[in-house]
Amino acid sequence: MSLTRLRTDFQFAIFALFCVVAILGIGPFAVYRFMHGQLLAGAVDVAILGALMLTLAYVWRGGSLERTSLFVVAITTLGCIVIGKLIGLPGALWSFPAVLANFLLVRRGYALATSLAIVLALVIDGSAFHSTVERLMYLAAVSVTCLFAYVFARRTEQQRVQLETLASRDPLTGIANRRAMERELHIAAEAFRRHRIPVGLAVLDLDHFKRVNDEHGHEAGDHVLVEFAKLVHSRCRAGDRFFRYGGEEFVLLLPGTDAAALHRLTSELREAVAEGLRAQGMPVTVSIGAAVLHAGEDNAHWLARADAAMYEAKHQGRNRAVIADGPDAATPVHAGQR
Repeated sequence: MSLTRLRTDFQFAIFALFCVVAILGIGPFAVYRFMHGQLLAGAVDVAILGALMLTLAYVWRGGSLERTSLFVVAITTLGCIVIGKLIGLPGALWSFPAVLANFLLVRRGYALATSLAIVLALVIDGSAFHSTVERLMYLAAVSVTCLFAYVFARRTEQQRVQLETLASRDPLTGIANRRAMERELHIAAEAFRRHRIPVGLAVLDLDHFKRVNDEHGHEAGDHVLVEFAKLVHSRCRAGDRFFRYGGEEFVLLLPGTDAAALHRLTSELREAVAEGLRAQGMPVTVSIGAAVLHAGEDNAHWLARADAAMYEAKHQGRNRAVIADGPDAATPVHAGQR
């Protein structure tokens, strides 16, 4: 699982890369220091190596990446200060990779604070430098490095947010897409399994949508999809999640919703669509199938039951909301034209 996470989780990959490179980089120096009698400095190196190995193993096994990154940055910050005081300028030079790593591992505010702590501790103490000029040159160089790292981290974060938005949003309606849905279903299912918080799932499919495109054109069809998304989203509660599943089919995730509440909410939603959605003056309705998550049920089966209930609503004449009775109702009873 962690190997897959290396390919899909950028922050996890950066953390793992930093730990591995740091271990490989510090390890030989720890051996060198012990061989040359620098026992205290060697002990500091060993302490840093041990912390990196333990935290990497912890995160690799599923531990909190955010808290562990904060811990690693704190350890490397303290290590840089101590090594700089113990062995002078060679130790102070480790602050450069530490500063760069800070901005890759944690939020910019914390990274800036810890980086400034390293720089100020070394510059104010001054024991790592042979002259005032050397101290000022170090201060200038590390300040430029810190500024560059801050700007780079800020720009990278902005681009990451933009890319995540593009990857998780439907460009037409602006709501979350199928990729985001899979992630949210997993989160809701985990909350149900751990805390027994009920959760409902509704599949919504616009009735006779092909007729709208054929009679009024695809531009009118797109307009209906946009207005439908706005209407449903306006009726969602704070914790509800709405997704475009594909074409004219949408999915509504309803945390904290049992079967009775699911029936009420989907009925109200169906009525609101029937009353408020139009295509060139022609009423547009929706068929809804819904299911609550059962103990021991996986997400695919849960979604299949809701989808089967939606097909049952189509079979019963459309403009209906059908709630799946149990976990065995996963096979669509009718797969006719929508």
